[in-house]
Amino acid sequence: MPHAALEIVAVASIGAVAYSYAIYPFVLAAIAALKQTLADARYVLGKKDRRGDAEAELPEVAVVISAYNEEKHVAARIDNLLAQDYPSGRLHVYIGSDGSGDRTGEILARIVDPRVHGFVFAENRGKASVLNDLVERTREPVLVFSDANTAFDRAATRRLARHFADADVGGVSGELRLIDAAGGDNQDGLYWRIEQFMKFFEGRLGALLGANGAIYAIRRELWKPLRPDTICDDFCVGMNVPAQGRRLVYEPNAWAEEESPAAIADEFNRRVRIGIGNFQALMRQPDYFTKTSAATVFAYVSHKVLRWIAPHLLIVGLVASLLLAPGSAAWAAFALLQIAGYAVSAWAYRTSTRGRKLPGPLRILAFLFALNLAFLIASARYARGNYRGSWRRSER
Repeated sequence: MPHAALEIVAVASIGAVAYSYAIYPFVLAAIAALKQTLADARYVLGKKDRRGDAEAELPEVAVVISAYNEEKHVAARIDNLLAQDYPSGRLHVYIGSDGSGDRTGEILARIVDPRVHGFVFAENRGKASVLNDLVERTREPVLVFSDANTAFDRAATRRLARHFADADVGGVSGELRLIDAAGGDNQDGLYWRIEQFMKFFEGRLGALLGANGAIYAIRRELWKPLRPDTICDDFCVGMNVPAQGRRLVYEPNAWAEEESPAAIADEFNRRVRIGIGNFQALMRQPDYFTKTSAATVFAYVSHKVLRWIAPHLLIVGLVASLLLAPGSAAWAAFALLQIAGYAVSAWAYRTSTRGRKLPGPLRILAFLFALNLAFLIASARYARGNYRGSWRRSER
C-alpha cells in the first residue's frame, strides 16, 4: 500500500474511534442545542402551544417480563409493579419463567392476583422466545418491557404511557439508574451516565437508538416477533419503532433502578453477550440504515457502529502505524505511544480482575479495555456462529 494511503488509514482508523468516544457527544449536544433554539424561535414567533394533552386518558398497558432463575427478585418485582401509580384495572403483568432451575416458577404459580398472568415454561429457550410467547398472550394496546431484577419508580408507568396520547409516538424509553455496589471497580456507572447524556440529546433530535431494556414501552401494533436467538431484544424492539416510521422518545423522568456489579470481571461476560447481539443487529437489520431518518442514521453510525468496531479500527491503526514507522521517527513514536497505551490498559484490567484497587483514571482505562476486548471477542464469536453461553444470567 502506498505511503500516503497508509497514513490515511492510520489517521482515519484512530480518528474514527476518537470521534465516537470523545467528539461525537459534543457535536450531538451542539446540534441538539441548535434545534432547540430554532424550536424556541418558532414558538415565540408563532405563539403555538407546544404542550400535549396532559389530561388524556391513560391507555391499558401490559408489563412484559421474561425471568430466568429470579427467585430472589420476582416476588418483590411483582409487588413493585402492582404498587404503580396507575389507574386500577388498566395495568396487567405478564411474566414468564424461562425454564428456571430455582423457585421462580413455583413463586409465579402461587400468585392469585387477577392482574398478574404468570406462565411457567418448562424448557429454557431464551429471552426472545419467552417475550414472543408473552406478547402473543397480551391484548393491551401498550406494551411495557422490563426485567425481573429491576425496580420502577412509582410514577414510571404513568410517565411512559402518557406519551402515547401523541399518535406519532410509537415507543418511549425510560431511564435506568445504576446503583453502585459497594464502590467497586466497575466503571459501568460512569459510562452509563455518559450514555444517558447522549440519549437525552439524541431524543431531542428524534434519533434515539433502541430502548433501555429495564424500562421501555411500545405500541402493541408495532411489535415484531423476535428471532429466537436474538440477544439485544431491547435494542431491536426499540429500533423497529423508527424503522416503521414512528417516533421513539426518551423520558428520563420514568426511571428504574438496578444494581451494578461491583467488579469489572463480573461485567465482562455480559458485555460479550451484548456485543454478539450488537453484531446480530448490525448484520441482520439493514432497515435501521434504510428506513429510519437521517438523524437516526447519523446517531447510529456515530454512537453505536463505530464503537462496536472500535477494537478492529484500533488494530488497523496500529498495524498501519507500524508499517510507517521504519521510515519516520514521528510514526515510530506514534506506534510506540499506542502500544504503551494498550499495555497500560491491559495491565490495569488484569490488575483489577485480581481484586486490587486502582486510581480513578486507571479504572476507566481498565473498563475501556474490557469493553473493547469484549467487542473483539463478540465479533469473532458472531462470525463463527458461536453463541454458546449467551443466555448466562448476570446481575444485570
